[in-house]
Amino acid sequence: MTNAPFMLNVDCDMYANNPEIVLQAMCLHLGSKNENEFAFIQSPQYFYDRPENLCILNEYIGKGIVGIQGPFYQGTGTFHRRDVVYGLCLDQIEHQGNIVEDELLKKFGNSKEFIKSAAQTLEGKTGGYSSNISRSLDEAHRVADCGYEYGSSWGDEVGCLYGATAEDNLTGLVIHSKGWRSGYCLPIPHAFLGCASPSGPAGMRQQKRWATGLLEILFSKRNPILATLIGKLQFRQCLAYLWILTWGLRSIPELCYIALPAYCIITNSTFLPKVQEPTVLIPLALFLIYKLYTLLEYIQAGLSIRSWWVNNCMARIVTTSAWLFGLVNAALEQFGFSEAVFEITQKIHRSSDVDEVMFDDSPFFVPGTTIILVHLAAWATGLLRLQSQCAHGSGLGDYFCSVYVVLCFFPFLRGLFMTGKKGIPWSTIGKSTALALLFVQWCKMMSSMN
Repeated sequence: MTNAPFMLNVDCDMYANNPEIVLQAMCLHLGSKNENEFAFIQSPQYFYDRPENLCILNEYIGKGIVGIQGPFYQGTGTFHRRDVVYGLCLDQIEHQGNIVEDELLKKFGNSKEFIKSAAQTLEGKTGGYSSNISRSLDEAHRVADCGYEYGSSWGDEVGCLYGATAEDNLTGLVIHSKGWRSGYCLPIPHAFLGCASPSGPAGMRQQKRWATGLLEILFSKRNPILATLIGKLQFRQCLAYLWILTWGLRSIPELCYIALPAYCIITNSTFLPKVQEPTVLIPLALFLIYKLYTLLEYIQAGLSIRSWWVNNCMARIVTTSAWLFGLVNAALEQFGFSEAVFEITQKIHRSSDVDEVMFDDSPFFVPGTTIILVHLAAWATGLLRLQSQCAHGSGLGDYFCSVYVVLCFFPFLRGLFMTGKKGIPWSTIGKSTALALLFVQWCKMMSSMN
């Protein structure tokens, strides 16, 4: 609620770290050649208690899409044009004029003071602010009421849009689909700093909400494919949005690939060439090149090898747990079995053990525990087969992949033998043991059929 032509929104757990950020953002809004094309200026998210989080995403993805239509709206650290938030399209700038009052009532609600302010903004006018502070405050309380938006276009065409728990991404997508661009402001030091979510249940809950919200957008009528076909979203910007919106879908193939080495060891089969075969160099080269490439990204960004490995492991854990539940949740919503619920993420200040995974009896930890138990069972099966001299199917490649999976899920392996918050509860171990036994039995059944 403001009469200013620009607005800044920042999360309540973030603070301004650079005193010149407003000046630098306004330079992009007002001092650049494309100032009339920028709908918002985005400052990337950084955390004071975990600086490596989102660093690679901001450094490569964020900077990469600046050359297309600009970065995604991240929901915080953003300088908006108020007329764009009120629904102005890019091609309407040169045709701003008087707007019919009935149209404003339908769009912005029935507050005449607010409609007057909104009309001046959409018509490109400045000034004319009310001198009666008491009356303005009364109207502000009225507009701030939860019931004010009913019967208006708030959440549909005006303001932050409803329809997905990832409302920031949806709002930015609709703005880009109207032809607008967005700017990227990366000052030194960082513009805003906040508190990162913990790596336990609260962090998993946040990742699940993100995955669910992004899939809600993908399955909606405002998805980037339709925005490209019937809107003004550029094709390459569409690909960038699809990359982030399909995060939840990645959980299924990743879960299958993680289970594949264990399946091959249990069934005495292989999915890789033998070590003595020259073709084994192809998957080995692909694996090494990708890992070295991602490691180089971290080194160039000034991060350590340890940060690279920790984030690599957490990516595997989050994809097969939080994103998997996010996919299931989005599917249930699409079929009408559940409704979207916005879950608040609890933020805590950490002083130590920032990379430790804290466990509880949440279902988020069942997939990871099951994966560890399945691979341990596969190793036991392979060892028994080796003693009976029947190990002619599985190769070193299968065992190497299995060891790599266990290393990625090492916090779960350690959690089997720990107590307290660092230990996996017995209820979770019991559920995972049952699922692991079902998987082993299914593998044996498939092996007997072949």
